[in-house]
Amino acid sequence: MPGGGGVRYRAVSARSAGRSTTSALRTSSYRPKVLVLVGERRGCEDGQWRYRRRCDRGPRVGHRSGVRGIRGGGVDLTAASGAPRRPLPAPPLHPVDIAYGVALGLEPAPPLESSSSETPREALRRVMRRALLRPPCLVSFSGGRDSSALLAVATEMARQDGLPLPIPVTLVFPESAAAEEEEWQKIVLGHLGLDDWVRIDIRHELGAVGPVAATALRRHGLLWPCNTHFHLPIVQRASGGSVVTGFGGDEIALSSATARAERVMGRLVRPRAGDILSLGFAATPRSVRAVVYNRRALAEVSGLPWLTPGGVRAISRSLGDMNARKPFGWESVVRQWIWRSRYFRVCTRSFAVMADFHDVEVFHPFVAPEVLDALGRAGGFSGLGTRTELMGRLFGDLLPDEVVQRQTKGVFTDPVWTPATSRFARSWSGGGIDLPPIDAERLRRHWMSERPDPRSTVLLQMAWLHDDSIGADATIAPDVP
Repeated sequence: MPGGGGVRYRAVSARSAGRSTTSALRTSSYRPKVLVLVGERRGCEDGQWRYRRRCDRGPRVGHRSGVRGIRGGGVDLTAASGAPRRPLPAPPLHPVDIAYGVALGLEPAPPLESSSSETPREALRRVMRRALLRPPCLVSFSGGRDSSALLAVATEMARQDGLPLPIPVTLVFPESAAAEEEEWQKIVLGHLGLDDWVRIDIRHELGAVGPVAATALRRHGLLWPCNTHFHLPIVQRASGGSVVTGFGGDEIALSSATARAERVMGRLVRPRAGDILSLGFAATPRSVRAVVYNRRALAEVSGLPWLTPGGVRAISRSLGDMNARKPFGWESVVRQWIWRSRYFRVCTRSFAVMADFHDVEVFHPFVAPEVLDALGRAGGFSGLGTRTELMGRLFGDLLPDEVVQRQTKGVFTDPVWTPATSRFARSWSGGGIDLPPIDAERLRRHWMSERPDPRSTVLLQMAWLHDDSIGADATIAPDVP
């Protein structure tokens, strides 16, 4: 593949993305928070996680690390003005969310109403304009189709309206071959004619309980998803400005691509023998679909070794009920299911909590209400087709054809489980995970396995918070090798 020429980039280390100071830590009136479960030990499956102040001691100051401030953090605990900034509370997580590692269920919100006649591209431009009007506007740019599309829309709008150009920021993982996307990144940047590119070199700093995650956990408690802290180095560089992410693009495209029964009903594809079953299943009562989805979930969730039998049943019920609530018809899915999904809402709130500390506004255009409204209206009952068809329809005039047609995707799970993560798993005190769905000893054994399931990472961070709150030595210094 040809690479885009003439791209100038600034290499930045994760440590220099933000600098912590011992004096700021000592003078700050802020004290981190730790998670406590509201309710009794039994019957807490419907409980929620809240926060209380840890008043017995202030944040730890590194004494064995090359980075000053919170041990290995490299992240400033003061606001952009230099004054201490009190964090917003993190969104509550239910025990089943933590046990499964995914925010489950729907929020009791009304469906998304149709409020305009905008096209999806017009709605995206409206969201991107708000981000551009809050410079510096940094676009989290992996080189994948979603981030490339948003960077292209932002660049086009900035040039047309005379606004400062967006700045692509890329996390570079030289030790993870699966995350290597430089060729694709250069193709996109060369096509767009952007010559200012910030690349942040990452080694082990972004581990699940590494120095950057430690800063976010001590400051906010549990955030979801477990890799929300990956964006902290980018957020810091945008202090006072905005950050744009491609979150939700994969999920929106998948929901459209899997709407085959709707396309059969709309006579957009030729029926196959199995489509009769799909159409019949869609027409069954929700209670029947919940039973079927529950059984499917049982087969999958039973393979998670850290769950008790009761935990398997509770999570399977949650998954079954959530999937059974998905309506028939893609526009209805967007307005009634995706819009209300805690998967999207908890994630966007976690980003907002983390970014607010640095006076940054984070934009997730693909799940912005005006964009979902426009996508639902444009796709109608049958959706917008496959992922490639959706990309071509929305961004075909802005991106190279090889990017629109691309079938591969970078994988960014390797940087989560680092040597520091493994060290903590070995030395964990065994406390902090007093949840009925969890067998703590089986969980420990799973963390010690060769490739732990990423869904257990939220539990790992929860255990780390506990050990950090009691001063366990393994959490004092998440080393950066």
